[in-house]
Amino acid sequence: MAKLEGLDELLANLSGLGGNIKESARKGLERGAKKIQKNAKLLAPVGETGNLRNSIKTKSETTTNGAEAQVYTNTEYAPYVEFGTGQRGAESNIDRPEGIHYKADWKGQVAQPFLSPAYLHAKNSGEVEQEVIKSVQQDIRKLGGK
Repeated sequence: MAKLEGLDELLANLSGLGGNIKESARKGLERGAKKIQKNAKLLAPVGETGNLRNSIKTKSETTTNGAEAQVYTNTEYAPYVEFGTGQRGAESNIDRPEGIHYKADWKGQVAQPFLSPAYLHAKNSGEVEQEVIKSVQQDIRKLGGK
């Protein structure tokens, strides 16, 4: 999790009141992931079925070290949409992970990013971090803290 000013103090308050720090963080991360999901669904290209858009899901869990949340799709063709294919994909001006290769002898399709921009918007706006802070503050209030 990113380092947030004042978060350590909030977590100490929650812990001191007997609250579950990991669960509180998980709830905040889940709400943040839902915001990313909403934006990804707005950005996803919609074909005849809407299958890609409808396949964008979230999940969250507590872990040994804290909590994590994911926004994902299990649609096989999602990476081809996100990063493009063939010559057109290679020409798309997007950041792509290492290991993405394009067939140079095939026109292919232009990249139509939807998950990456949704994530970057959340990262740059700090909205996920704010959801974690709100979750911790809510749990502190429930336990009678200030």
